Amino acid sequence: MLDDLRAHLTALDGPWPARKRPARRRPAATWTAPETDPPRDDGAPGGGDVPAHGLGRDGSLARDVGGYQAVLMIEDPLTVRLAYVGADGYPLPTVPGALKVPHAAEVRELKALAKDVRGTLAGERARAEALMADERAWRHGPWRREWLDHPVSGAVARGLIWEFQDPDGIWHAATPGESVLVTVDGRALPVPADGARVRLWHPARARPAAVRAWRDFVIDNRMVQAFRQAFREVCVLDPDEAGAARSDRFAGHIVRYARLRELFRDRGWRPDHRGRPHGGLQPAARRVLGGGWRAVLRYDPADAAGQPEHVITGEVRFEHRDRRHWSRAGLADAPPLVFSEAMRDVGLFVDGASIAADPDWPDGEDRHHLHYRREAAFGRPGAAAEVRRAVLERVLPRTRIAGRCSLDGRFLVVRGELRTYRIHLGTAHVRMDPDGARLRVVPSRRVGQSGLFLPFEDERLSLIVSKAVLLAADHRIADESVLARIKGGAR
Repeated sequence: MLDDLRAHLTALDGPWPARKRPARRRPAATWTAPETDPPRDDGAPGGGDVPAHGLGRDGSLARDVGGYQAVLMIEDPLTVRLAYVGADGYPLPTVPGALKVPHAAEVRELKALAKDVRGTLAGERARAEALMADERAWRHGPWRREWLDHPVSGAVARGLIWEFQDPDGIWHAATPGESVLVTVDGRALPVPADGARVRLWHPARARPAAVRAWRDFVIDNRMVQAFRQAFREVCVLDPDEAGAARSDRFAGHIVRYARLRELFRDRGWRPDHRGRPHGGLQPAARRVLGGGWRAVLRYDPADAAGQPEHVITGEVRFEHRDRRHWSRAGLADAPPLVFSEAMRDVGLFVDGASIAADPDWPDGEDRHHLHYRREAAFGRPGAAAEVRRAVLERVLPRTRIAGRCSLDGRFLVVRGELRTYRIHLGTAHVRMDPDGARLRVVPSRRVGQSGLFLPFEDERLSLIVSKAVLLAADHRIADESVLARIKGGAR
């Protein structure tokens, strides 16, 4: 029944929104491992205290409510659905009218439960992603009981790639299937012994060919991952950073401070001075990573008056805990995964908060801001843009506009009926050939509404694809002002 319900639910409008924090209005059931051989806290990534919310092992529960069956289901690592199924077996997109008054209390309780499950699922996604900076491994037995077999944690674990160590000490990458571990070439990996080691797969540890193969696997199988794993950005030490105590690779970017603070919160960074840059010490944000390491990002106010509307990014340093104190360390001293994850975060801060990507930024008063924006809007993109390119290489050939698109360095080139366009993979800004004139265009429909599968949530990537679909059929654009700009310089 649940498989049929999942199929029917795909026709309903949009996924349920995820919540980052559960609303704890009442005690939730806690998943308890079998009484024999209980897992130890140091044997798996968690302590076995994640709420199960009364869900079955498949991440669902069903209740009879006034002649309907209410089904709450974790559909994938990002989506929790609550549907009411009538006698015909088809789910309804909203609460049936017959239940709103006589069963109002039960409906409210189910809505609150769904909210709690979404909160726990979001917490598990964050907990799993934090392991990407952790070099540790865990025993297979406790890991399976506390993680894979858990009704909520299992939904996250089954969408990820893990590595399992064989008796010879060799690590094998696989993702959990229905009842087996599946390798990138579709083979079943033998079930590891309870004492075998398990760790989360990271592309920084894998060979380039293996990374490419896993990316193909994710796309081919429409695999929904809890976070960006197969298509994760990887940062390595540059040759000129090998003996340095700090990195300036992301310095000098002008970013919106309000957006930067949001990204700090989302990625677990804590800013100084309660988040307000002002006189005194140079403001900084810090994130604690695995193994007693901490990354530090410095920044300064970008406005002459020192107001915190915009800030300029500065150096990145690393610190290591020495008993109760943090001491500075060289860039080369940081473990590769710690270095990669910290620098990836800073790259995402620049990608997500830079004024260069703001389509509504007024070209005006501050010359420094204007110069930066003009240089960065179509400049050399960062690692996030490289990942978008890797996705587009796999996704575009499956679309109806494949014959009109090509990738050229930092641009997605789209050949329309009227002109040819270059969409920057970093900022999503558009230039028109042959004169390089900028085109400001906002698609009315995002790619998520068209049914096109993207392997992770990225608003910029979705915008790029939406613009490509629109511009490939530029002769059908209804907005006269946009058409006038396109035709104004067309040859």
